[in-house]
Amino acid sequence: MSLSNSRRTLASYLLLSLLLSIAVTGLRAEDDFLSEEDLYGDFGDESLVISDPLQPMNRVIFKFNDFVYVNVLRHIANGYAAITPNFIEKGVSNFFQNLKYPVRLAGNLLQGRVKGAQIETERFLVNTTLGIGGVYKAADHFDRMQPIESEDIGQALGAWGIGEGPYLVLPFLGPSNFRDLFGLLGDRAVNPLDAPFLVIDDWELQLALGTAEFINNTPDLINLYMSIKENALDPYSAIKSGYTERRRSLIEN
Repeated sequence: MSLSNSRRTLASYLLLSLLLSIAVTGLRAEDDFLSEEDLYGDFGDESLVISDPLQPMNRVIFKFNDFVYVNVLRHIANGYAAITPNFIEKGVSNFFQNLKYPVRLAGNLLQGRVKGAQIETERFLVNTTLGIGGVYKAADHFDRMQPIESEDIGQALGAWGIGEGPYLVLPFLGPSNFRDLFGLLGDRAVNPLDAPFLVIDDWELQLALGTAEFINNTPDLINLYMSIKENALDPYSAIKSGYTERRRSLIEN
C-alpha cells in the first residue's frame, strides 16, 4: 500500500471514530436511559412554543436519520442484544459513563454548583477504584455520593441566560438546537477522550473505544426511538417537543 493510500485509510478510520463518538454523545438520553415520558414529555402540549424556522431542512434530515436508525442501527442493536448478557451491557455502559466525568464536572463548575462538582468528583474516584474502572457503580453504596442530575456545557449556557435558538435536527445525532450544538462542542473540548484534545494517540484504540460505546448504547436508544415513532402521529413533532421540554426542565432545575 502506498504512503498516500495509507494516509487516506488512517484518515477514514479517524473520521469513523469521530462520527461514532459524536453519535453516542448526541443520541444518549442521560446517564441511565430515561423513560419515554421523561425524555419526550407530553406529545399533546400545544402551549410549548419552539422556534423552528428550519423545519423543511430539519424534516429532510429527520427522514435520513429515521432510515439509518430503522435499517441499520436497529439490526445492530438486535444482534448485540441477542448475544450480550445484560450485566455486560450495564457494565460497559457504566464504564463509559464514568469516563464522561470531565463533562459533568465542567457543567457543574460553570454554573457555580460546587456541591455538585464535589459529588461528581467523589463518585468518579470511588467508581474508578472500587468500581474497577467504573464498571460497577460502587459510589451508589455511599449515602453522601448518591447520583445527581448530570450537567453539561449546554445546560450551563442555558443557566447563563443564553437562548436556545432555532431547533435543529443533526445528521445521525438527532434533536438539538443552536445552543446545545455549541454545548456539544464544549463537551468535547473538556473531555480528554474526545476530539480535538485526545489523550489517546493510538487511533486503533480510539476507534475501538468509540465503536464499543456506540454499539453498547444502541439497543436502548433504538428501542426508545421505535417506541416513540410507533405511538406518535407525527414523530418529528413529538421528538421536537419532548427534547425541548426536557432540556428546558434540566436548565430550570
